[in-house]
Amino acid sequence: MSTLRVDNIRHNSATSDAITMASDGTCTAKLTSIGGGGLSHRNKVINGAMNICQRATTQNTISSNGYYIADRFNFNMVSVGSFRTNLFQSSQSPDGFNNSLGVSIGTGTAGAIASSERVSLEQRIEAQDLQDLSFGTSAAKSFTLSFYVRSSRTGQYGINMRQHDSGKDYNEKFDISVANTWERKIITVTGNTGDTIADDNGIGLWFRIMLRAGSSSVGNVNYQSWGSSDADKAPTGQQTTWGTDANDDFYLTGVQLEVGDTATSFEHRSISDELRRCQRYYYQFEIFPNQVVNFLSAYGSTYGKVQYSFPVTMRANPSGGLSDIGGVQEYLNGQWNNRTLSIAGTRKDFVQIFNQRSDSGFGGQYVRASSGTPICTLNAEL
Repeated sequence: MSTLRVDNIRHNSATSDAITMASDGTCTAKLTSIGGGGLSHRNKVINGAMNICQRATTQNTISSNGYYIADRFNFNMVSVGSFRTNLFQSSQSPDGFNNSLGVSIGTGTAGAIASSERVSLEQRIEAQDLQDLSFGTSAAKSFTLSFYVRSSRTGQYGINMRQHDSGKDYNEKFDISVANTWERKIITVTGNTGDTIADDNGIGLWFRIMLRAGSSSVGNVNYQSWGSSDADKAPTGQQTTWGTDANDDFYLTGVQLEVGDTATSFEHRSISDELRRCQRYYYQFEIFPNQVVNFLSAYGSTYGKVQYSFPVTMRANPSGGLSDIGGVQEYLNGQWNNRTLSIAGTRKDFVQIFNQRSDSGFGGQYVRASSGTPICTLNAEL
């Protein structure tokens, strides 16, 4: 084996060294990118370590699409019939991680896979965050998706990627080689020179990791190349038997999508940073955290209102909901009376909640929860 011995390294036209060598064998390098991607803020995926679960940490017997457990990860189910799954945040994780998103089979639903059936985990990435890919130009960049996966079922699994505005798909696949063992998977996707990603707050790109796919949802259409969508198909070879055994499970964590052709180590972010990123798309809070709230502002003759500001400007005006209302009471004329709460309206920065008042002209009233823990949920998911 040969050894190259140098003091420092610099380009012919440079005025300073790019790599400097110390006598103890260590070196210092002036890096500006890794594989074409940035050195920081590399990961386009939000909550890739599955640490943020605002909605819940466990949800059983799922039969339809939805955001259930790990923020920003949608569970996509198509034509599943009686098939049911459980989702949960799990401490089962590879070195360097504390959490994963787990999927198991719902009671009594393991069985054959319908031809049109498709079950997957996906994340949709906002278009404004993908402009550095330069899609639609001759300088379109590749991107690399990496993740850690563990499953009781070995074999080949598919990945469907969609450039939303153009309706173009790119399909790939990966193998789980050893059951019940964490493995890191790396997939590099070539840039799309033909179609731009709109610079807006809509969907720019999504990827779906296929757990279960029937025969009509599998085909080599757009395998390792961009092309017009064909029913979001998984590539030929997709593992089609996951979920046919009641003990099947699947775990995912360390999900990263970055510009360039190189998979770097997972970019861990602080909990506070990751939470704020998630709250752009979903936010929930307890309406009466201090037992009693003064609905100080009058609205018309029969309502009082209170306004709550969000910690983060949301992606769009969110849809709002109230849950676990139980009972709500207003204090008036020396006694507590039952009342009703409703959401008056939402904006990217705040929500207004109304209390139906018992009199006209009253400028403010104290309101409390007599039962339950009322929660306001705001959803601006892609």
